Amino acid sequence: MSDATDQAYMALLIAASQAGQRGQFAAAIAGFGRAIAAQPARYEAYAGLAQCEVAARQPDAALANFDAAIARAPGSAALLCAKAAVHRSLAQPDAASALYDKALRLDPGCTAAALGRIGLYVDAGQSAEAAAVLATITGPDRTRLDVRWTAARLALAAGDLAAAHNDAAALVATPGLNDAQRSEALLLLGEILDGLDDPAAAFAAAAEGKALARRLYAELAASRESEAAKSARLGAWWGAAPAAAWTGAPRAAAIPGEAAAHVFLIGFPRSGTTLLEQILAGHPDVVALEEAPTLADHYAEFLADDAGCSRLAALSGVEADRWRARYWATVAEAVDVRGKSFVDKAPAGTLTLPLIARLFPEARILFALRDPRDVVLSCFRNAFQMNAMTYAFTSLDATAECYDAVMSMAAAYRSRSSLPLFEVRHEALVDDLAAEVARVAAFIGLAAHAAMVDFVATAARREVRTPSARQVRAGINRRGVGRWRTYAADLAPVLPRLDRWVETFGY
Repeated sequence: MSDATDQAYMALLIAASQAGQRGQFAAAIAGFGRAIAAQPARYEAYAGLAQCEVAARQPDAALANFDAAIARAPGSAALLCAKAAVHRSLAQPDAASALYDKALRLDPGCTAAALGRIGLYVDAGQSAEAAAVLATITGPDRTRLDVRWTAARLALAAGDLAAAHNDAAALVATPGLNDAQRSEALLLLGEILDGLDDPAAAFAAAAEGKALARRLYAELAASRESEAAKSARLGAWWGAAPAAAWTGAPRAAAIPGEAAAHVFLIGFPRSGTTLLEQILAGHPDVVALEEAPTLADHYAEFLADDAGCSRLAALSGVEADRWRARYWATVAEAVDVRGKSFVDKAPAGTLTLPLIARLFPEARILFALRDPRDVVLSCFRNAFQMNAMTYAFTSLDATAECYDAVMSMAAAYRSRSSLPLFEVRHEALVDDLAAEVARVAAFIGLAAHAAMVDFVATAARREVRTPSARQVRAGINRRGVGRWRTYAADLAPVLPRLDRWVETFGY
């Protein structure tokens, strides 16, 4: 390769990378494509494209391009680790673990693989094992950004807030961070400062971190329907739909692989769904699945626009069975639910109630509730993988708007639906766990079991991949109940929008 050709290739890579760092994902993806066309035998453009697709929430495409990069650089432990991280984000720990093992065989000192191993341990609640691996990272690697971030998270999980603060503050002060890195570091610092009871600094850190994330993903968000607009559209359509649209489409045949009983756990993020899922999963006759896209294809077909809603309302029994089978096949890829009560947890899945009514009229609905002010505060302060809903959480105003829109949609749905629904208040679980668990169990047709109350033990043996993982594994406490009062001044601009729901739900 001539120097001029090499320079042109590198220029394409740099321009594409810079576009991705600015959140201009379409331009970045096109730029990496031009680099690949210029030098198809080289791995760097495939790797850059894959990383950009990860940021743009296109994991399947990213995996394919990591494979292309690895095929051109089979000795790269770094590429194996990057692909493993995608599998981990998709809740595929076995695939991620195999890739980290391969990376460590190639390079026993690979820090990225060690950090990946730590991440898998953290997901599984194995803090001691994670800390042991962290201790093996020494020397200059100890000051790496990703190592410091991991050290801060582990210190936070262990309750060593002083050590966590030192590492997080050092991260935030590091020159040259891109927007994504700085946003993540600020949100972590905000979480630590909250633990140190410095709410003013905690909120300021979270606000700065979310503003950076909002800027980074603005272009991608502009190309998609916002969560508030989606909720308004669906609430209007289904709120005015004829009664027949809310009745179950007749069954033509039994569906292979379906559960003995079916429960959907919905509501809104940060409303206590993770705690409730762990409680239910403790029952020996329950299988619970955490936030898997079991109805993603169904949403795309039937709820993405008004024409789809009309198709769903008119769905025949034969067609409904085909979509039921598709759902249970997706579930079967993750868990075996035969003969069990299956809990499909989807805190952002409230919008799917029309699908549930048409396809699964025998299902029961658990609707998680928590003080709206605590919910909005928690959504704004926590870090999430980016999607249409969590993009709303990058602005306090948009978070409150999203909550208002989703609850308005839910109210419209509930006025039309006859699905059996039970409201589970997070505060009730905190105040009298055993009594509330008994009521929940009775609603879904189960006898309460002692293991349901011991949810900490359940969470310790299961992967918990939500921002609530640390709190759930710590057990019941009242710190999050009424936490909004500590931040009342910061929340003041959005409290009037939430007053309606505070009153409606009796808070």
